[in-house]
Amino acid sequence: MKVNLIRWPRKRDWIEVKRRALITMYGKGLGEVKEPDYRWKHKILDARHSPIRYLQYSFLIEDIPSNVSVHLCRHVHAQPYVSSLRNDRQDVMDGNKAPRDTPVNMILDVNAEELMVIANKRLCMKASEETRKVVKEMCQQVQIYSPELTPFLVPMCMYHNEVCHEMNPCGRY
Repeated sequence: MKVNLIRWPRKRDWIEVKRRALITMYGKGLGEVKEPDYRWKHKILDARHSPIRYLQYSFLIEDIPSNVSVHLCRHVHAQPYVSSLRNDRQDVMDGNKAPRDTPVNMILDVNAEELMVIANKRLCMKASEETRKVVKEMCQQVQIYSPELTPFLVPMCMYHNEVCHEMNPCGRY
């Protein structure tokens, strides 16, 4: 499996996040808006307010087992594009008989809020090992360009201060 972050937010995107936050405060974002500092970025991410949905990330994920791609496709606020195993779209194999671990390629587009949700759910020890591996790599690459996201790209139990909400906890806490 190979994971590559191919799109991430830039300075201009953060300015637009701040503009959207300000506009909700009786139109304060109508004038010039300056890039927010690290502290402001951290606070709005921690609050998970809607303007963070403007921050977009895209991942090219190659040779991912098809069953792992399905785990990522289940996130409703992510947009997946997965190579098809349909017989009318490819002639490499009989897609009707393809095993669950058949390698596929995908691009996954997510916003910052959904990326945090994916990390919270898919870094959990109850997630499959292969899925955790992919999501861990996604998070490591995001942290290079968006270090303010680092504290939020953790399993749910860590995000909720060592409280697990799983029906059958893994026993970490």
